[in-house]
Amino acid sequence: MIDVGVQTKGILPEMGLEEGVAFIAAAGFERVDFNLDTFLKNSDIYTGRINSFFDADLDVMLAYFGEYKRTFEAYGIKPSQMHAPYPIFVPNRPDVTDYMQKVVIPKSIAIAGQMEIPWVVMHPFKLQYKFGLDVERAMNLQYFQSLIPLLKEHHVGVCVENLYEGVGGRITEGTCADPEEAIWYVGMLNALAGEELFGICLDTGHMELVRREPSEYVRQVGSRLKIMHLHENDALGDLHQMPYTFGSKPEDGVDWETFRTALEEIGFDGTLSFETFPCMNSFPRGARGEVLRTIKAIGEEMVG
Repeated sequence: MIDVGVQTKGILPEMGLEEGVAFIAAAGFERVDFNLDTFLKNSDIYTGRINSFFDADLDVMLAYFGEYKRTFEAYGIKPSQMHAPYPIFVPNRPDVTDYMQKVVIPKSIAIAGQMEIPWVVMHPFKLQYKFGLDVERAMNLQYFQSLIPLLKEHHVGVCVENLYEGVGGRITEGTCADPEEAIWYVGMLNALAGEELFGICLDTGHMELVRREPSEYVRQVGSRLKIMHLHENDALGDLHQMPYTFGSKPEDGVDWETFRTALEEIGFDGTLSFETFPCMNSFPRGARGEVLRTIKAIGEEMVG
């Protein structure tokens, strides 16, 4: 059965644990995408401004996030996925890359396991426009393969996300933007793991930016699709707005009806997870709860 979720970014930890979880529950959500990446922001990783959050002992971190798990449970909410901090590889910063790969990601996987989160989203390395596609694929395969023992230990899977890149002032396709490439990664990694530890996270906003149709992506990847990031934009910037925002009638923008049909065709039974925190936070504080309820209503309409 398909259910509806929303990301915690912009809500947790900003609003406080109890208030934030209550805010999500009041909008009717029973699933969340837990944004661990808010504790170490991508803008800081790119510039090498690494805070000390992940320096804490793992036992301390597990106790901290144990409170999150208990609070989610108290409000009847279960995380369907987690977004790990990213990027995992920072060109020209081997110190940051080493810290991300050897400290942040292993602890992220352990936290997901303790919180019983089945899938962790990780951004693959984006290297093809600097080092070539063969190097990008080899390095991604080598790194994700190295995580297999840890994933088995904590009973967690990893989903690779379709990405875009900015090259020469233009937006172009990034890693896994082509569904065939995403299928290749998942097939290779699952064969190496000997079980289904890897899947695909579809980001519909990224699809718009590279002029691909989300429904066709869904049909091609089929059962490899495990989780998703649902949002919409103007095809120029990664705006993370709610669906049906761009146009004067429902069929403008992303063809959400065909997208829903494609999910039915592949038998998708996971979570329609909305990655829409900029949309919610663009409204006055007093209206944000209603915006979140509107997003939930859109998800319910998609579920049918």
